[in-house]
Amino acid sequence: MKSGVAEVLARTLDPAKLAGCTLVIGTATDPYQPAERRFRLTRGVLEALLAHRGLSIGLITKSPLVVRDLDLLQQLARRHEVSVNISLSTLDARLLRRIEMRSPVPRARLAALRKLTQGGIHAGLLIAPILPGLTDDRPGLSALMAAGKAAGARYVIGSALRLGPASRHRFLPHLEREFPELAERYRHRYEGRNSAGRDYTAALSRRLRALQREHGFPEDEGMRRRQQLEGGEPRATAEEEQGVLL
Repeated sequence: MKSGVAEVLARTLDPAKLAGCTLVIGTATDPYQPAERRFRLTRGVLEALLAHRGLSIGLITKSPLVVRDLDLLQQLARRHEVSVNISLSTLDARLLRRIEMRSPVPRARLAALRKLTQGGIHAGLLIAPILPGLTDDRPGLSALMAAGKAAGARYVIGSALRLGPASRHRFLPHLEREFPELAERYRHRYEGRNSAGRDYTAALSRRLRALQREHGFPEDEGMRRRQQLEGGEPRATAEEEQGVLL
């Protein structure tokens, strides 16, 4: 646990070195893990950012605990561009439990999203990770966007599962246990690469864009927010755009 993180940030952050890039909190690990209730490290980081102006700040979390810091997020939003991204991959609580053990249930995450937007925070739904063959079906994604809309989400971002060396080591054995019928397809799809392939991501992007239009979400903002959080990805070629979902 990095107990001095807020002090280090206050001492070392140089906004000029960000060069207009978004400062994203929550890409490596959720900033609102259960220990945050006691140690309040994330709140300390947010408090340190009050010393600056004009930053672009993005926050990613699955946890309803983010609502505890609504007052602080409101203060930050008056000084910076702030967006909060509530991560949720499915409305199916049973399926989610098999994918993400011990994580907050869908209704709790959506309730947090609603409280944030009602409190004036620019917040959206981050549908991630989207799992090929499990959470990428059109009806499921549509229902999730509808629920996000009802909770006041300003935008929706979708992102397919990526498997780096560490996450691959953990995820593939878990998939073998929980969804053995998909194990071989995943090994083939992710063989030698971190992503599901540009054919898959292109097809998924088309599906997400169509659903964004259907549910009244701005496509351009969703794309901009994703680029802020992930740095963007190369565009698919015309041939790869013909790809299909698993």
